[in-house]
Amino acid sequence: MPALEEDPSPPSIHHRTQHQLPSTYNSLVSKEVMACDSDGSEYEDEEEWEEIEESVSIKTVCLFCPVISYSVTTCLAHMIDAHGFDCMSFVCKFSLDQVGFIKLVNYVRKECPSPEDLIKQEKDVWMNNDYMKPVLNDDALLMYDIEELVNRSDEVESEYERSYKGATCEELQEIINKQREVMQRMLQAAQANSKTDKVWARTVGDMRPEEDEGYFYSYAHFDIHHEMLSDSVRTESYRAALLENTEMVRGKKVLDLGCGTGILSLFSAKAGATVTAVDMSDVLFQAIDIVRENKMESSITLLKGRLEDLNFEHHFDFIVSEWMGYFLLFEGMLDSVLHARDHHLAPGGTLLPNRCTMHLLGADDMDTYNKLVVFWDDVYGFKMSCMKQEVVKEASTDVVKSENIITTAAKIADFDLMKIQPSDTEFTTKFSLAVSRQGQITTLVGYFDTFFDLPHPVYFSTGPHAKPTHWKQTLFYLPKPKPVSAGEVLEGSISVRRKRREVRSLDVSINLDGQTLRYVVE
Repeated sequence: MPALEEDPSPPSIHHRTQHQLPSTYNSLVSKEVMACDSDGSEYEDEEEWEEIEESVSIKTVCLFCPVISYSVTTCLAHMIDAHGFDCMSFVCKFSLDQVGFIKLVNYVRKECPSPEDLIKQEKDVWMNNDYMKPVLNDDALLMYDIEELVNRSDEVESEYERSYKGATCEELQEIINKQREVMQRMLQAAQANSKTDKVWARTVGDMRPEEDEGYFYSYAHFDIHHEMLSDSVRTESYRAALLENTEMVRGKKVLDLGCGTGILSLFSAKAGATVTAVDMSDVLFQAIDIVRENKMESSITLLKGRLEDLNFEHHFDFIVSEWMGYFLLFEGMLDSVLHARDHHLAPGGTLLPNRCTMHLLGADDMDTYNKLVVFWDDVYGFKMSCMKQEVVKEASTDVVKSENIITTAAKIADFDLMKIQPSDTEFTTKFSLAVSRQGQITTLVGYFDTFFDLPHPVYFSTGPHAKPTHWKQTLFYLPKPKPVSAGEVLEGSISVRRKRREVRSLDVSINLDGQTLRYVVE
């Protein structure tokens, strides 16, 4: 390898000069290094690592030339500008996780492909375990958390805007604008690849079993099954879909995915189907007893395991599953349904349900807003207003009274489950809400509708205009109530993304009145 040389004019982030970037940007770059203990595992408490002093310099060698940059982020920007290689776009194209990214870095360092040849590469030839061995000592790219890059770009851009609004130094402004442009290009490339290449970085099926233990363990508790079975809207809709369409179901093979106590299997067997029921949770053992208690052992076979790890002797005519979570997509169980569709559904087969839509509307509920948000202004005589921001960004679930609805509803997503891919569950769309009466919008309300498009169709809604379900509605509280008048039309947009590490959770961004509001559904 040629002698290493430092970038002759890197934007310094470690010295107090006219060209210095914000100290918080400094901190962000420091946080991008993954903390590991002696056996290579991540620290349990990431906050310890985030306290690293901002003065630490992270020298990073380019993958394609000897130039040294003063941070990983700057190095990634250099590779775009100097070599035309967009690392984030490439990572998304091949759905690389952290291990895959490490192998890629070592592959490029060892084999020295040109940027052009690497971009044209169609196979992940770097996935050999031989490329886990570092080529460079203390290679900063190997410690870089590539999965956090998209979220980090949003944070950095926001910090630029806050810190340099109205700045008068032309040279400083030039540095800021260049960095913002680079980060925007990275983000846009990642989003474009997700849509055009139909590639998804990580699904529920990609999780290691130990990562997902908590999710399956939660369904071993019986109170959650009592809540779901007691939801008459949910349970009776599935019963109607199966028992009012027995002419379609009789004699067919049905896969019940995430069977729980087995109620959907019992409905299917009663309709005349032969059923295979699958669940990873320990509740499956109770489902076995329930099947025996109802003398349906000859019609229902139960298997314990993760759907993605199971093989079946035949394909299925129907796959039935109650996979929907809060705001429809929370929990990410749709990934498993789509995997089952692609691998185990017979030609001409059907998913039940086969279609879902997502909706958003505005509500005026000052009583609840005061209890949840304004409460922090005076807590037993003490100010705790700093809590309000944290409270607001956590989406909550509750039943919204119909009299509190103050706008029309906007459809923000329409999923044909027979056609969509996991990547389609990440989306950005515009919405328009017509105000019906004067008041104050305190919250935007999300809900979903579910469809069984059968000869005898069945439909149910989780919206505030319908009978309440255990899903309730998902509430996105505004930082401040927004006064509105009858006839006014609110224009905005909403982005839904799953969290990069906790893939069963969601990041939701809502743009309203030029302000971007960020929420988590977890």
